[in-house]
Amino acid sequence: MRCIIVDDEAPAREEIKYLLDNIKGYDIEIIGEAGDGKTAYEIIKTQKPDLVLLDIQMRGMNGFDLANEVVQLDNSPFIVFITAFDQYAIKAFEINAVDYILKPISASRLSNTISRVYSLLQQQHKTEDNIEQLLRYLAQPKISQKICVYNNGKHIPLDPEEIIYIGVDGRNSCIKSKKGVFSSNLTLVELEEKLKSNQFFRCHRSYLININEILEIDNWFNGTYQVTMKGYVKDKIPVSRSNANRFKAMMNI
Repeated sequence: MRCIIVDDEAPAREEIKYLLDNIKGYDIEIIGEAGDGKTAYEIIKTQKPDLVLLDIQMRGMNGFDLANEVVQLDNSPFIVFITAFDQYAIKAFEINAVDYILKPISASRLSNTISRVYSLLQQQHKTEDNIEQLLRYLAQPKISQKICVYNNGKHIPLDPEEIIYIGVDGRNSCIKSKKGVFSSNLTLVELEEKLKSNQFFRCHRSYLININEILEIDNWFNGTYQVTMKGYVKDKIPVSRSNANRFKAMMNI
């Protein structure tokens, strides 16, 4: 844990350093100290500490002025106010300070605060690691989940984007696509699972449609709809009453 100490009184800074040196169980590195807000701000900007232990009443830029500047920085550090005055506590927490310690400083009180900051840092690092892993995953080239159909003795792979809609055809499924009409021995439920995305919608127990390929939507009876798909304008696909509300919300009707 990298921290800096900001207090306009040198003896106060020395006391805090002494107390930090005697806290066991944490790797605490004091990377700087300052006796005024302006100097402290420059150290914080360049050194990027994890924690700032900050006095409030200082000459020139006081602790609150400095804290308001620090929280605007990218990856701003945690702030703990250490002061002899108790009347500023509410204002301190309005700036999202981690803690507010009154002087004279109790060793156990400071140790408890360091423990809290350490836990917050661990949570922060875990979140950053998760975000980094997610970004790496999203940056990887994605392999499309193809659907293989059988036609005239050949297996023909279809990209999901090529599928217009799928209907039930006896025990098989009939896939109508930009490449033509094909039969699949996969059930509609199995195909729905393979094509699971916001792009495909189970509008009826017998139909699965690609919403990006909808040409027209007609009002039908009892608050339901009929859908015309691109490339297959003669086919009218029903939207069942049980799926009508979800369909309306999805299509912003």
